[in-house]
Formats: sequence, structure tokens, C-alpha cells
Amino acid sequence: MSEPTPADVTLRCRFCTAKNRVPVSRALEDLNKVRCGSCGAGLLRVSGEPLTELKNEDLSHPWDHAALDKLKAIPMADTIIQKLMGSTLDKLSHFNLMAGSVRISPEQAPRLWKLYLEAAGRIGVDPPPLFLVQDPRPNAFTLGAGQPQVGVTSGLLEIADDRCVLGVLGHELTHVRLGHVTYRTLVWLLLTGALKVLDMFGLAALVIKPIQIALYRWYQMSELSADRGELLTTGSLETFVRTHMILSGGGGKWLPEMNVAAFIDQAHEAERLRDGDILLWVMELLSSNHRTHPLPVWRVHHGLKWAQTPAFFELLAGDPPDGILER
Repeated sequence: MSEPTPADVTLRCRFCTAKNRVPVSRALEDLNKVRCGSCGAGLLRVSGEPLTELKNEDLSHPWDHAALDKLKAIPMADTIIQKLMGSTLDKLSHFNLMAGSVRISPEQAPRLWKLYLEAAGRIGVDPPPLFLVQDPRPNAFTLGAGQPQVGVTSGLLEIADDRCVLGVLGHELTHVRLGHVTYRTLVWLLLTGALKVLDMFGLAALVIKPIQIALYRWYQMSELSADRGELLTTGSLETFVRTHMILSGGGGKWLPEMNVAAFIDQAHEAERLRDGDILLWVMELLSSNHRTHPLPVWRVHHGLKWAQTPAFFELLAGDPPDGILER
């Protein structure tokens, strides 16, 4: 059973070292307003300052670990995956992006490039190449094996503001930091049917059904880890929820009338519905085997749950305690 959400967290000011008792719920309304009671300085790093103490274990969701362990426990799974993920596929994904999209740089879409560098600096990642892909569907992705590449679609930039885009870029770069890219690329190849090209080499048949199911399950759980990176990149729960609300229902002219607090309530209600009905729980579990991403409201629920922990606040404060942070 998980620990109850704390009403307050104690944070030490990194400027004057004074200890401050901070109400969690009020702080999450606007993390910019959390100030030291002694010197008045902001207690939390929410405006692009690098999170230099950040470790991979701070980002990695325990379900991500568990799902990956189950995948690796399948006999020959790692051998098969490494055989499929050779340098040829790395070159193919790079060529497809270079030939069919726009590579972002200081000279090409400099505003987007600046956001990308901010996200990379925030979570401590050497930024791989970034590409803008013409696609009306709002999305972002990370591909590659030895050489990761990040892509965002034109559809995402059409409906998301700069802060939301910053968070999405941080999400993708978290996949890079945590070493998710090889397995995620294999899932992408399975979903797009690209592995059919390997039939001539007799390799596609090696991706047996148990490995596919385990890959899809892990793919979903890896999103929860990347969501943590997204939250830390912007330092804003409101931006995180708004992003997933937009991805769920769109934006455009209706965005000013869409309510973040109401979407959080919806996420909690959906979680209660699932937990309160065994049939819904089973159906959701079965259908999840054919999805790559967890349901948006489920991600909001788990993102909020983590944002309410001392671990989240301590990472933003730059004052992690001795010992293991609460997961």
C-alpha cells in the first residue's frame, strides 16, 4: 500500500539554508510562488536552471523497471532484440528523418531549437538531432539505437504553446537519458510494419509474440518515467496537465474554455471507476496490450501522485535528503 500524500514538505533554502515547511497542495498551484520564509528567495528551481543533482533513479518509475525486468526474463529476448537493432536500422531511421523532415538548428526554427536546448540543459542530456515532421497528429518521438534522434510533429506545434512544447521535449529527452531508445525503436518498427523489410533476412520471425507483448507493456511503463522528466523540465504541474488535456481533446479556439482543475478531477474519477469495477480493470488491462501509451487521464493521475511526494519537491529544491528518495 502506498504512503498517504503528505500535507507539508520541509525544504532547506539553498541560499540561506533556512528550513521551510511548505504546504504541498498550495505549492502545486504555482511552484514559482514557493518562497523562503527567511530570505524571500524562491525555494524551487522552476525557470530553466539545470537540475545538476538529478540521477536516473530519480526519474525511473518502478513499474518501468519491473516491466523491463519481465521483458529481459524472456529466454533469448535480449539476443533477439540486439540482432534486430543493428547499425542498419539506425542508419535507416536517420535517413528517413533527414530525407523527409526538417532538421532544427540555430538557423532553422531557432525558437524551437532554444526550447530544445533549455530542456536538454535542465535534465542534463547531450541533445541529439531534432527534426520537425509534417503530420497533423500531435506527437513527438525518439528513435535510434546507438544514435538517438528526436522528432516533433507540426500538429503538436499547432496546438501547444511554448511551455507545453518544452515539457514534451523534456519528456523525449528523458527517454534518451534513461536508455529507452533501442527498445522503443523496436516497438515503433513493429507498429509501423517496418520489420517486414527484414523478412528477406529471416529476422522478423524472431520477434515472437511474448516478446511483442512484453515490449508493448514496457513501452507504456516507460512513459511514466518520461512523464517525470516532463514535470521536472517545466517545473509546473499546470503545464503538465494542460499538455495532456490538449493531447486528449485538442486545443485551438476551445482552449481558453478548457479547465485544468476539471481535467484533474476527471483523472481521479476515471481511476476510481477502474479500481471499483473488476470488469473495467480487466478490460483496460487486456486493451492495454495493443496500445503504446497509457491512457492520458491515467498519466495525469500518476504524474500528480508523484508531484505530491517529497522526492519531487526535493529535486526542484536542490536539497535531496541523505538516503533514498520516496518513489
